[in-house]
Amino acid sequence: MKKSCLILLFLFSIFSLTFSQLLQSSDLRRSFLLFVEGDSEISSSLERSLEVKIEKQGKYKVLTKDDIFFDSIREFIGEYNQSNIKKDVDFLVHIEILESFPNMNWTVESRWWEYKLLVKSNVIQISSGESISSKIFSTKGTSYIKPYQNFVEAIFIARRNAIENISSLILSQLNSLFKIKANITRIEGEYAYIDAGKNIGVYKGMMFEFVDSKEIDGVYYDLFDGKLIVEEVWDNGSKLKILEKHKEFDYSGKDIYIVENSELSPIRSIISVYYVNENLTKNGVGFEMGVDTYNNFYVGNSFETFFMKNIFIMDINFKIAYLHYFDDANSTLLMGALVGLKSIFNSNNSNLVYFKIAPIIDYSHYFTDNFGINFEAGYNILMPFESSYEFDLGNNFRVGAGILFRF
Repeated sequence: MKKSCLILLFLFSIFSLTFSQLLQSSDLRRSFLLFVEGDSEISSSLERSLEVKIEKQGKYKVLTKDDIFFDSIREFIGEYNQSNIKKDVDFLVHIEILESFPNMNWTVESRWWEYKLLVKSNVIQISSGESISSKIFSTKGTSYIKPYQNFVEAIFIARRNAIENISSLILSQLNSLFKIKANITRIEGEYAYIDAGKNIGVYKGMMFEFVDSKEIDGVYYDLFDGKLIVEEVWDNGSKLKILEKHKEFDYSGKDIYIVENSELSPIRSIISVYYVNENLTKNGVGFEMGVDTYNNFYVGNSFETFFMKNIFIMDINFKIAYLHYFDDANSTLLMGALVGLKSIFNSNNSNLVYFKIAPIIDYSHYFTDNFGINFEAGYNILMPFESSYEFDLGNNFRVGAGILFRF
């Protein structure tokens, strides 16, 4: 009985050790050793800022010179015989602070500090000693001197802002160098599933695009199109929402894969220039800037001007709406409301202001990915701020049409 228990215990120990090693080996993320030299205070802050950003993103493993130092100490005192940390470094990120200087600026009304940093970032492959990327970054941080923020605090905050800007630029450098590629395992409706997860650094919110390799006259070309965002991440797989289907090729094809593109945005901007008419009597022009979130939600701001005899009218509107996407994705139907102010300027220098609410419906059609037209109709409900206004606009219908630019 004792012998059987010992055998079972032995087998369990081997299984536990093997399983733990398997879990450790499943982490295939690239690892970086950060080394910053130059101004001592700035170098330590920059190293810490970049380390925190990398760890928060989750795409890479990160080590610092302190990790290597303490690892060597433990090895020296015999805590373990062989260093694992030294073996786990793929790339050295060598950062050199070339220049750092504060500069105070002032006007009649305010004073502020600008802290400028000039930094060289060099990414070196440990195995070969080859430099694969070398860039120089220049940025500045700004902080105003205020009644509740004195001279010393302002310069400290300006320096901290400059360090945060530099660390973000270096992280962007790393992301552009090491793009994650993954195979599509299946597509279900508007979602795609891939064979990559936390094991290689995929994180929630990461942006991807479709890639199709085509052979043309014996030469292979990569075609890029579409847009996807990671919504769920597991150890060895992920679920992505297809924000834009690519039109150049069949995204369900077997040869299609996806690649990371950190320059893609999870939203798209829409700019509109349009003609607007109210109550068939007032003609005007408008300019609108808005954001489509890909989740049937639109928000934007618009400015409209109307010209009448001896009267100038200006509207400032905030638009919030539900956005329906048709199957072909080239057309959308918007249903929402305008909330804003209508200001009237008379020739006798009297100004009138109305609060405005306008239910609207808008149909848009895009001829290309970036250009289209729209038609809008709505009803203005106007409420004067003062009841003694001599010029009464009354509630009225509105219609409009214009051109769209989508990015």
